[in-house]
Amino acid sequence: MECDARKVSSLEGRLVVLPGGRDKEGHPLVLITVPVEASSVEVEPSLQYLLSLFSETSRLRGLTVIIDGRKGPWKVARACIRQVNAVFSAEELAQCIVLRPDAFWDKQRVEYCTSSQKDKEVIFIPRSRLNKYVDQSQLPVELGGNFVYDHDRWIETRKKVEDFYVDSSVATKELEELYDYIQKSTTFRAIQVEQAIRTGKDMLESATMLASNTTETGKEIIDTMEQENKTRKLAAEDFDLTMSSPQESIDTIDRVSEVISNVKKKKEKTDAAWAELEKIHEQTRSLIELEEMVSNVVDWILNYGDFLMNSRQEVPYDVTSADHLKREHESIELQCWETYGVYAELISEIGKFSDDENLSPQHTELLAQKEYMDYVCKSFAGRLETRRNIVTTSLRFYSLVAEYYEKTAEVFDQLIRRSNVADFESAAFKLRELKENQDFLDAIQHELVKEGEKLSELLLLPVKDTLGKDLSTDYTEDIFNLRDVIEGTNARRNIFTDSVEFQKITLEQVIHIDNYEKYTHQAIQWLDELLQILMKEHSEVGCTVYELQKEKEAHQGVIDTAKSTYHYGCKLLNASLVLRQSCRLPLEDHANLYQKLRSSWQRIFAISQEQMTRLRVSTVFHRSIEEQMNRLRDLREAVATILLMDSAIKMERVNYYFGVREKLMLEVGRTVRVGRLLKSRLKEPLYQNEKLLSSFTSVKSEDFEKSVSFSSGNETAIEAITEKLTEVTLLAEELEQALLSAEQDCLVFATTSKLTFSNNVTKNLNRKSMEGRRSSTEPKPQKPEDLKSDEEFVTASESTLQHSRSSSYNTASECEQHHAPWWEHGKECPPHLAKQKMVLGVGLPDLPPPEEVLKPSPEPPPGKIAREVVETTHIKVRQQHTMGVSSFVLTSETVRDKRDDVVTTREEVVRVTDEHGNEVVVSVPEREVDLADFEKRMKEVGVSSEEKAWRNYQLTKQAMKGFVI
Repeated sequence: MECDARKVSSLEGRLVVLPGGRDKEGHPLVLITVPVEASSVEVEPSLQYLLSLFSETSRLRGLTVIIDGRKGPWKVARACIRQVNAVFSAEELAQCIVLRPDAFWDKQRVEYCTSSQKDKEVIFIPRSRLNKYVDQSQLPVELGGNFVYDHDRWIETRKKVEDFYVDSSVATKELEELYDYIQKSTTFRAIQVEQAIRTGKDMLESATMLASNTTETGKEIIDTMEQENKTRKLAAEDFDLTMSSPQESIDTIDRVSEVISNVKKKKEKTDAAWAELEKIHEQTRSLIELEEMVSNVVDWILNYGDFLMNSRQEVPYDVTSADHLKREHESIELQCWETYGVYAELISEIGKFSDDENLSPQHTELLAQKEYMDYVCKSFAGRLETRRNIVTTSLRFYSLVAEYYEKTAEVFDQLIRRSNVADFESAAFKLRELKENQDFLDAIQHELVKEGEKLSELLLLPVKDTLGKDLSTDYTEDIFNLRDVIEGTNARRNIFTDSVEFQKITLEQVIHIDNYEKYTHQAIQWLDELLQILMKEHSEVGCTVYELQKEKEAHQGVIDTAKSTYHYGCKLLNASLVLRQSCRLPLEDHANLYQKLRSSWQRIFAISQEQMTRLRVSTVFHRSIEEQMNRLRDLREAVATILLMDSAIKMERVNYYFGVREKLMLEVGRTVRVGRLLKSRLKEPLYQNEKLLSSFTSVKSEDFEKSVSFSSGNETAIEAITEKLTEVTLLAEELEQALLSAEQDCLVFATTSKLTFSNNVTKNLNRKSMEGRRSSTEPKPQKPEDLKSDEEFVTASESTLQHSRSSSYNTASECEQHHAPWWEHGKECPPHLAKQKMVLGVGLPDLPPPEEVLKPSPEPPPGKIAREVVETTHIKVRQQHTMGVSSFVLTSETVRDKRDDVVTTREEVVRVTDEHGNEVVVSVPEREVDLADFEKRMKEVGVSSEEKAWRNYQLTKQAMKGFVI
């Protein structure tokens, strides 16, 4: 500060001044006047001082330096320029203007003087051009301006400011020293705090006075500088209140205000510290009482408390002694309650200020005493707790030992020694009770061992007083006694556990036996229900192969279910048998139950076998009968094509088809016998009423009778079998008649091709042979209603013994060695029957092989003509008493080409035999044919039944219309 005062004094020569004006860009002006007769000048210190008057922000905005070198030597002016560049940085120096005399405009001199200064931003101008950079109102009087500037007054104000800075630093220092003293005094003891307060009062008064004077001086300086700025504005030629004040004055006022504020803050901080010190002094008075109470608590514990604890060191050895020592320990704890109350009160009072971060030394000392009290009290409390744990653990340990011995004896007596193993109903309850008791006893034993180990660990701990000093106490004998008790308990537990586990296994086996047998009863009930379902829903037989296959699958599913159920019951009974033998229980109930299960399965098995046999035989029958019927149809059609063959091979083909028919009819006979036996078997029930009703146990008799009513519904299957037998009979008759007609036709053609005598001989021979064959092969004529009866075939099984219910079905092969074929019994027919038959054959021109004839050929699609057809119709009629004609043959042939209107008709003669046996040829036109009479006769010579005869007649009628007409 003294250096700054000297710098202010150096400014009195007006070499360097701050006139207060600004250039046109608002930069403050600094004026340097070069002396006239000076050889050198030192302006650097003055420039540094003046630069320090501005704030950092003002300096960064830049200052404008004007060097007035109009009157001084140029050498001095250049020295001033160098010093300006040395003092001001690039940011602080906005521009440097040098004023030159007018005679300085000499070109050589100017170039010589200014060329090196262009880079320094030094502006060399005459006075006349200064207004280009600085307004006239901002220039001082020395430069021809009208800015009011009193240098002497400015020097005086600067001195006051510097003095203020000195006083403020002194006041600040004293306040800081007082604050440090107060902070140091807060760490003193209660007596020292009072002495510190007396000393600090004088220091506080002096510092407060100095701070107040400094604050007042600063305010006066600010008022003076503001007043000068207003006076300058009023003294200006063009009065303007908005004229800006000098930047130096503004920065000085801000700095003085900042110093005043800093002094005030220091004073406020010191006052607050002093108030805290007085508060601490007040608090020290209550701390003394707290210290005395802490001391009393510690003394009681270390003296009387340790004495009480040292006099009680025994260890209990049973429940009674443990209970007695526990009551003594509780009396010691009651005596400690008063001390505990004082301790709790101290903890509460001291805890009120223990969380405060700024504690006084008095509080810190009290907290230290409190920590010591806490250590003593906690140590004593730990000793009390250890003693209490020893006594309490001993009491609990010996109580658990007594309870374990008593409970094990009770459980063994009630649930093991006196338990009835064969009582199935109470076995689950006994097992559950035994497990609960075992779990309870295991928990007691586990807790017992745990408490014993805990007591042993407590006795192994070293015994110390409140301050941590070891006491000579030996618990070795007590520990050995404790371990003996634990070992005895473990030995008793092992014996008891073995007995309980054996009893548990036995009871579990009994429970399993009971469950297995209950499940077996359920299996028996399921089997009886399946039997009822079998009798109710699966006792019928289908009418087709598809239905039979479906019924077989459904029936097999029921049987598989019943079989699985039976095996399930057998497995249960096997397990039950093993467990009964293991538990040495009686086996009579098991044998009875097994007999019931076996009886139920045998009933289902017998009925299922019977039903499955019926289904299988029905399937074989329907499949075989369909195949044989197709073969009969194919053979019948093949026989019809014999009429189209050459006469040389007709008889050979007839004999061949007779052989095929005999083999086929052998198979048909077997199938028919199977069908008749199947019908008789289907009429019988699937069960034996008395035996089943007497053996049913789980199904009510009403339900069974209801299921029985559903099990006799095979009428549809019987009717289907009857229809199949009727149809195959009809086909066999048609085939027989077709073969006989073909044979007779062959004989007719053979007779007409020879001479009369030889023809007659040959005809007689052939007729005899044919009659002999017909006598053995022609079937007996039957009525249509007789074909629907159950006795249309005599089977080989009728010649055997009476079949039993369980016998299998017999076929023709079983009796064919002893009996003739079924078709040879009662098949003789009168010779006139052949005269009333007719065979209609419509076929291809050439006879196909027998293998192809017997196979059904696919029908052509309707509505399409694949090829041209040659239609040939042969009609053979045997008549006995009409028109005196024995026989006649009509042949017509119609040929159609691609055009439907071209028809060729050829008529042949009719060869007849008169009454005398002579053959007469009659042409068709010579005789008139009555169509109604012809229709009547055609009806009389039908094939086998009226319906088929009428259908064949319609075909014959259509074929003969062209011939007759």
